[in-house]
Amino acid sequence: MKNISSQEGNRNNKYTFDDFLFVRNHFNYYKDDEFFQALVKKYIPQDEFETINRDLIALSDYVSFRFRSLADTANELENRIKVTKIKHFDAHNHRIDRIERCSETEILEREVFSLGLFDPARNTSWSRFVKMFLLYENGESGVMCPVACTQGLVWLLKKYEKELTPEAFDILKNLRDGIDGEYSKGSQFVSEIQGGSDVPANLVEAVFEKEEGLDGFSNCWRLYGQKFFCSAAHTEYALVTAKPKNTSSSTRIAAFVVPSWLPGNKEQEIRNSYTLDRLKPKLGTAELPTAEITYNGAVAYPIGPLEKGLSDVVGIVLSLSRLHVAFGMAAGALRVAREAILYSQFRSAFGVPVSSFPMMINQINEVEHFSKRTATGAFKIYSEFIHFDEELISGITELESIEDIEERKRRFRLRELIMLQKIVVADETPKMIRKAISFFGGHGVMEDFLSFPRLHRDSMIMELWEGPRNVLLTQIHRDFSRVEKWYSAVDFCKDLLKGASKDLVDEYAEEFNRIMSHDNILRNDEKTLKICRDWEIFSEKLFIAYQEQALNELEFNGKKLRFSRLLRRFKKNKNAKKEIRSEI
Repeated sequence: MKNISSQEGNRNNKYTFDDFLFVRNHFNYYKDDEFFQALVKKYIPQDEFETINRDLIALSDYVSFRFRSLADTANELENRIKVTKIKHFDAHNHRIDRIERCSETEILEREVFSLGLFDPARNTSWSRFVKMFLLYENGESGVMCPVACTQGLVWLLKKYEKELTPEAFDILKNLRDGIDGEYSKGSQFVSEIQGGSDVPANLVEAVFEKEEGLDGFSNCWRLYGQKFFCSAAHTEYALVTAKPKNTSSSTRIAAFVVPSWLPGNKEQEIRNSYTLDRLKPKLGTAELPTAEITYNGAVAYPIGPLEKGLSDVVGIVLSLSRLHVAFGMAAGALRVAREAILYSQFRSAFGVPVSSFPMMINQINEVEHFSKRTATGAFKIYSEFIHFDEELISGITELESIEDIEERKRRFRLRELIMLQKIVVADETPKMIRKAISFFGGHGVMEDFLSFPRLHRDSMIMELWEGPRNVLLTQIHRDFSRVEKWYSAVDFCKDLLKGASKDLVDEYAEEFNRIMSHDNILRNDEKTLKICRDWEIFSEKLFIAYQEQALNELEFNGKKLRFSRLLRRFKKNKNAKKEIRSEI
């Protein structure tokens, strides 16, 4: 390309972004991504690979184009305004609390849930995971939070499937198995105004009432009180935590599933004795309605023993959400890195492609490497989850009931890895997206130029979902103090980094043991403050070492992204399709 700075002025500037847009808009998330394909090939069992690969190829045709377009359109400013609206009353003064969302989000949600991701008749553990990973390349988009919440609710209901009331069992079937191809959606309402992560401080009450209420229900549990952060407030069912009054567990947290509408009432928009007080205007995930809710006697069905609600919600439901946060951001990072690198190869400055500048080369390498190690780490951790048949242990007490010490240790490693991954990936991803935005210069912050501003805002939300880093780092330290008799910090670190260089493993094991040996990180003294600073820094180093080892094990040797090569191939494919159509 001729250096534009050496040309005379030309009022009819013919510069366009068309070639970049052509490549970006024709890129198929799975078919054209050798790295994604390599991950699938390594981790999917051979007997499932052919079927899953075929399904991914078909689904990617939708996710890469139709679903991406729906997600982008829903994020346009005029549509984002719509999702902040709630209609409290109808024209006849009936309380309805109707959430109004843009049609693109509703269509996208309907088509994503039609995949029956949690239906065992339609998806295996691996096919479910890789499909969700693929879907997350479009970001949360107002849909993936309900997917994550639905999985958490289904998994908790499944744990107590044989003990559920008939009503709760029907809810499980609606969520998991669907009715005539229609699958219900779930959410989880835990946080209250006095504290989000401090779940034991919940004050919402659950009362067992024998008398028949105005809704015609008797001999049932009812909820009273307020929940303050209720994402996916539009779903049919919600997992809600509450303290059961007048029981031996009255100070403990219990878990309940609460229908948004009782049978026959959805069409009339009569909610199950609760109000949506307002929708929250959030920094990110703008397409997703997050509400403040007041329960005024909502009919609720207990899930599991009342006294086990806290351990079940934290150990199963929140752990699944943390998995989603991490692998969802990893999937999005693959797309962000790809589009940023391709743009840097397309765009020229001072007569050469931007990608050829040494400073940019370093940034390209950083962004690309981050996306690959993060995605590989997410696959490796989820493979551990699948190894245990996608079953999570509720807490340390339940974990210690496992007699096989090697299985107990492996399950403990998964528990800690889920928290470590959430901490590190949620901290790194916003930084990575911000760097990728800089590749585009001023265009990077243009809402209508690319989707990075939306993905960056969403990543800030993900960083706070299911516990900020200080809470999770404290929990991990506490966990090690509870298991030190049967799993030392040194052995844990060596098992975690198995396969890495001996010098690195020994160095990390020594540092990890020093930090975990500090008896209590809740004291406010100088030694403890230093340990906390060291732990925050080291936790990132430790988990990145785990990711690096996972990436080494993948042994990926695929081709580098090349804008010019993709442009030629996509144009050739388009011309070939035109010729076929003309012959027909």
